[in-house]
Amino acid sequence: MEHANINCNAINWNDEWKHEMDLWQNSSGKSCKEFWADEKSAAVYSREHVAHHQKRIDKTLEGLVLTPRTRVLDIGAGPGNLAVPMAKRVQSVTTIEPSAGMNAVMKECIQRQGVENIIPIEKTWEAVDPDLELSPSYDLVIASMSLGMRDIRAAIEKMNKVCRGEVTLFWHAGIPGWEDMPKTLWPQLFGTNYHGGPKSDLLFQVLYQMGIYPRIEVFSSHFHEVFVSLDAALAFYCKRFDQIQPVHHPMIQSYLEEKCVKTQEGFVHGFDHIAMKFSWKSKGAFHEKAA
Repeated sequence: MEHANINCNAINWNDEWKHEMDLWQNSSGKSCKEFWADEKSAAVYSREHVAHHQKRIDKTLEGLVLTPRTRVLDIGAGPGNLAVPMAKRVQSVTTIEPSAGMNAVMKECIQRQGVENIIPIEKTWEAVDPDLELSPSYDLVIASMSLGMRDIRAAIEKMNKVCRGEVTLFWHAGIPGWEDMPKTLWPQLFGTNYHGGPKSDLLFQVLYQMGIYPRIEVFSSHFHEVFVSLDAALAFYCKRFDQIQPVHHPMIQSYLEEKCVKTQEGFVHGFDHIAMKFSWKSKGAFHEKAA
């Protein structure tokens, strides 16, 4: 059997990432920023449900070097699940989070816990101007499950630029549990396959092509999404995908009835998840200027 000769070095892996992002956007019809802009959607990760994520959060924090002098930049901070506990251990945390809903949940958490050293910036990472809006250099730049940037190479170059210490990225490996529903139902609902976003294998290729050779760890964890009712679960998923119309609701409801488990808290949709952690040392342009 003959095999085509493929020169991996000739492939522009950043363009491949962009292509996968475009397919993902077309399949879902809504960006992460647009979906999480709604505070009700963001509240799935609110304080009432954070216990379900605590083991994963603790495991993530254990692998970070955090000292009272550490200055952290948290990109895609979401509801502050990492930013708030990090802030209690470090000098300061600057959060980058574009979604209004996530920022509202994080603000409530900051106020409730009396944290005063978090500097929030409500923008996408692509829109942030480091010269005007940041105070480099940071000892730790972290992006956990928040690499929704179309030009991932440019996003990473900017991270390196503002970091004098460690850059740490967490991203999906394999198929995340929240892609199970569209992958199962899209062929029946729309006569087409659902295309999820780019995964860790492609991220590694981009990093390698940039001359970054990261340390890599594989993490297994469990996610929980908790809803007060099946109707709330249905609304959550229908809002996540623009293509879904009322005529599609019965099939999605049947899927959720099978997958969700009724507990004292409500209806829990739980699923396993495998992620990869990429980390490397960086001495960015701001650090070089200061040296």
